[in-house]
Amino acid sequence: MAPLVTGVQSASSPATVTSMILSWKVINDRSNGRSAPRTMAVSMNFTPAAPGCACASSTIGNPANVSVPDEALTALREQFTHSESGAGRLVLVTGPAASGRTQLLTRFLPSAAESGALVLHATGAPDEQRLNAGIVDQLFTNSALPAAVADQVGAVLALLHQAPPDEHRLGSPVKAAPAVADSEICRILLGLTRTQPVVIGVDDLQFADESSVRILLRLQRRIRSSRLLILLSHQDAASAAERQLLGLFTRLPHDHVRLGPLSTRAVGQVASELLGEPVDDELTGRLRELSGGSPLLVNALLEDYQRSERDGRPVTGPAFVHAVSMFLQRREAPLHRVAAAIGMLGDELSREAVACLAGVTEDVAEDLTAVLAGAGLLAHGRFRHAVAATAAVDSLPPAARAQLHVRAAKLKLRQVAPAGEVAAHLVAAGQPAPAWAVDVLRRAADRAAQSDDTGFAVRCLELALSAAPEPAQRHAILDALARVVWRVNPSAAAAYLAELRHSASDPEAVGAEPFTLARHALWHGEADLFAKAVADLAKCPDRFDAPAAAKLTLAAQWHFGRCEVRVEQPADPAPRHSDPWRHTAATLIGMWMVGTSDATTASAEQILRNCPLADTTLESLVTAILALAHDNRSKRAEYWCAMLSQQAARRGAVAWQAMIDGVWSGIVLRRGDVTQGVTRARAALRLLDTQSWGVSISYPLTTLLVANTVAGAFDAAAAALHEPVPDTMFGTIGGLRYLRARGQFHLATDRVLAAISDFQRYRRLMARAKQDHLSLLPWRTDLAEAHLRLGHLAAARELAKQQLERCAETDTYGRGSALRILGMVAVQAERPILLGQATECFKRSGDLLELARKLKVPGQEFPQPADQTGPARVGAPQALRALSAPDTPSASGEPPESSVLTEAELRVAQLAALGQTNQQIGSRLFITVSTVEQHLTRVYRKMGIRGRSQLAEQLASSALEATG
Repeated sequence: MAPLVTGVQSASSPATVTSMILSWKVINDRSNGRSAPRTMAVSMNFTPAAPGCACASSTIGNPANVSVPDEALTALREQFTHSESGAGRLVLVTGPAASGRTQLLTRFLPSAAESGALVLHATGAPDEQRLNAGIVDQLFTNSALPAAVADQVGAVLALLHQAPPDEHRLGSPVKAAPAVADSEICRILLGLTRTQPVVIGVDDLQFADESSVRILLRLQRRIRSSRLLILLSHQDAASAAERQLLGLFTRLPHDHVRLGPLSTRAVGQVASELLGEPVDDELTGRLRELSGGSPLLVNALLEDYQRSERDGRPVTGPAFVHAVSMFLQRREAPLHRVAAAIGMLGDELSREAVACLAGVTEDVAEDLTAVLAGAGLLAHGRFRHAVAATAAVDSLPPAARAQLHVRAAKLKLRQVAPAGEVAAHLVAAGQPAPAWAVDVLRRAADRAAQSDDTGFAVRCLELALSAAPEPAQRHAILDALARVVWRVNPSAAAAYLAELRHSASDPEAVGAEPFTLARHALWHGEADLFAKAVADLAKCPDRFDAPAAAKLTLAAQWHFGRCEVRVEQPADPAPRHSDPWRHTAATLIGMWMVGTSDATTASAEQILRNCPLADTTLESLVTAILALAHDNRSKRAEYWCAMLSQQAARRGAVAWQAMIDGVWSGIVLRRGDVTQGVTRARAALRLLDTQSWGVSISYPLTTLLVANTVAGAFDAAAAALHEPVPDTMFGTIGGLRYLRARGQFHLATDRVLAAISDFQRYRRLMARAKQDHLSLLPWRTDLAEAHLRLGHLAAARELAKQQLERCAETDTYGRGSALRILGMVAVQAERPILLGQATECFKRSGDLLELARKLKVPGQEFPQPADQTGPARVGAPQALRALSAPDTPSASGEPPESSVLTEAELRVAQLAALGQTNQQIGSRLFITVSTVEQHLTRVYRKMGIRGRSQLAEQLASSALEATG
């Protein structure tokens, strides 16, 4: 008898029909009374189901109802028709994981019941595999049996449940009692077919218990002349045991329906139905590429797409992540571990590495990789999308995920991977680090700090600190932590410095600590600690070279002036004048004693061009900037402020940026821009909390005091005085400038005695620290002005003369202050001459504020700042645009406040444009993810863009304008 071929294609035909959504074949050979195996291959197209249909898609919110195609249901109904007429059938439904096997049964079984069949259904589960007859128990429990039949079944099942599991092992001899029970179950089921058709549906056969499998095999051998249809759903065999299980059924007469992934055409049909509109080939192709044709992933992608801007590009959002996570969590643990291992390894994939990481054999790893590929997650052994890889790892139970990360760290260490890759897994594990990990964590932290990834560097170092067994290691790690954390939060660095300070004078602890302690001492104004740190550095002349000595010299001068703390060059036979670093630093320091000159300006430019922004160069750079400003080169000074502030913000070094911006505010004010000076000072203060500021808080506070005083905004000036400041601040030059500004505020508000107290106090502090030489703090003329208010003309004249005698010719500011006082007390004939000379001095110094304030230049007024609390209106990019050329005028107008980014918003935007996630940005800037999201929302609104994809282009455009 010739083969009977039903469907679109003959079994003997070599042709394939790839354009068909559904193609299946049935080969039935009943010659000589024998039935040959029959197979059907079904490529399924999912379309929306009618309301109320079951859904196999795990999604967030309202699930998208999907169903198998009518053609696939028709194929099963035809098998049901054959069985209904007395030709029993067993149909195997196979396919990749998440290919729609469950949906096929879910839609078919109710239709069979509506046709008059008794439907018995069960689902295999891993936790019931050791339960005798668990599947059979479900078959009878989930159906409405006649009372008599139910009693018979209950008695037989009780007998089966009492037998030990070993008595039901496939391939082992069957003892009498289980054999009788198996036979009785089959007799009951076949007996039911005499009164009506019976359909048995078993989903996830791979999880069936062995006794139930034995009973199903018995039925298969006795099904030929019954009205029984058995549907067994099994995912594509991924292991030898699963292949063996399928082999037990496929060696007997059966039909086989295999569900394949959705074709591109089918994906397009699904998308059109769910979106309610035609979709183009590009979107369809991208959906097919991301999902691999998996109905589960297609529907998840479409749900995310519906919630997005629907711009023709699929979105891997919450629904997609949830679908991947739920798929893996509902599978056996080895499959989830293999998926997570592939996700962790990234490009370093190999069968051996995956097996080692997942804790399975290489053969098992290969089989499970095939399962993941069939489910649409993998292509060429790798995840189709990074989001899926992340979901595979994150959806593991915490303990399993941590174990996998530790294994990955060991594996990458053996593979000589970069230290950062090894450390990333150790940090992600969230467990105490083993002793072997200390060195690799420190190397990774050093590299991260160099690339300004502060958050990751801190996490590596803290983990290393918890595992460091030796004191020397702990000191080195504490030192690194203090340095890295100080850049973003100086107050947080104090916790790490406590132990370092305790051992500062311990010879065995000398390493990098003296530099770190010196940095801490400078920031907090602790002169004694700074002296100890320098003394320790002197013990290591090989590390304390000429550039380091010059930088510390400038830093000490910036904070303490010429005081007892000295930074001396180590023993060096070379003549002093032959060391260019020492010579440059000494020339620049001259600004503090004799004012600026061409030589100090040249030295300032050398420092700015040769010192990269770093912890050890911060004071050197701001000293050079201040020298330019006092040499009537404010535009050039502001240009460097803008450059360095932008660089600090880009690198996440908040402490650097705060100090630079604080100095910048004073330079802006010095050229007479009161409103902008206040704005910059307030923006600088917002960068750090009060505890983190240290003594450098004097710079923005002094700007606020002076600006609000000259503008007559005395309430705002008084508010600035209420800001807490450290006591050590008054032992620094910044503290003296603050006292001077406070005295000027008292003088402006007619509290002359209070002003005199402040002027005398900063005079005494200068004398005590041997800083009476400082040209930038002319206390004599300040006292002279107070005496003028009291009518003490002789005292005022004497103080002004003393000031003038002490001033060098290059000290234009000091000379101008003295000449002004002398002009005010001079006779009428001499007054214009002296005031004219004072005017020229102030002009040469570039101090337009002092020129207008003290000499009452006509037309120069100081309106109160319009906004005392708002964000910075001009950020570093805009300032660079205005200041790129020293002689160009400032911008003609400021943009509206609502359209300009704050400093915090700019930092977040820059990191987001570099591709960092919200979590990475939060870790780097030490803020919460919620704060990052809020900043980005405001950034998008202000810049008029829709999302991150436009952010990089917009910022790049601003940068071009800034440097143009």
